[in-house]
Amino acid sequence: MQMNRLAETEAALAYTDRAWRSEIMRRYGPDGVLHFGYSQEGRGEDGTPMRRAYEARRTAVALWRHERRIGSR
Repeated sequence: MQMNRLAETEAALAYTDRAWRSEIMRRYGPDGVLHFGYSQEGRGEDGTPMRRAYEARRTAVALWRHERRIGSR
């Protein structure tokens, strides 16, 4: 059962990461993730598609980490 939940969170993380990266590249070009991925610019302004993508990815990372911790017990 745990492996299914881990696989689900991995899939969600991959999807949200692609969406976030797509928004950054749309705004800043092909090197946008490299240059702005972990700065304020990579988070976007409140209410923007980039901010929504960033928040979705941040939530997906937290859920994935949680499931990995549970699975390692």
